[in-house]
Amino acid sequence: MDRINRFVFEHRRTLGAVFTGLAVLTALGALTQSPDGTRVLVARHDLRSGHVLTAADVRTTTVPPADRPSRTLGRGDAIGRRVAGPMRAGEAVTDYRVLQDGALTGYADDAVLTTVRVDRADGLTGLQVGDRVDIIAVDPDGESKAEVAARSVQVVTLPAASADSDIVPVGIVTTEKVALALATAAIEARFSVITSS
Repeated sequence: MDRINRFVFEHRRTLGAVFTGLAVLTALGALTQSPDGTRVLVARHDLRSGHVLTAADVRTTTVPPADRPSRTLGRGDAIGRRVAGPMRAGEAVTDYRVLQDGALTGYADDAVLTTVRVDRADGLTGLQVGDRVDIIAVDPDGESKAEVAARSVQVVTLPAASADSDIVPVGIVTTEKVALALATAAIEARFSVITSS
């Protein structure tokens, strides 16, 4: 025991420095540990359909692993991509929420992406990306006849199969003029789709 005490006394400065270093390393390790969760890229603010994502539009946040959506995108994969439909601040950026690179390539210069909200029961069964459809405006009160609001527009995005809402967004490519007409019609009508030739 005396030998141990003598060793400690003779090397007290060295031992003190070693233990201080260990304490600092332990504290730094605790500070740099990631919180209990997983990092997810989300929208920093509300985004309109068709907006091209920039670094200022997204941020990362931590969510419990069980709450992380599938197929989330990293910053490098998201920046420069077009938003497939309106996004709310805090919504995760996933492969369903952005268009594939070049989704509007091959369309006319005045082509725009717009989103119409459609009752899932009104014509979505069997619909696929690439199909051409007519958008029908229906008076929910039944006081006026249904009218074709847009003809032969191409579907570019569809809601996830797991979406639990009855009213879902469908992304279509059209002209700005038709997109504005659809937005106006949406104030008083609901939309359904029928496949066009």
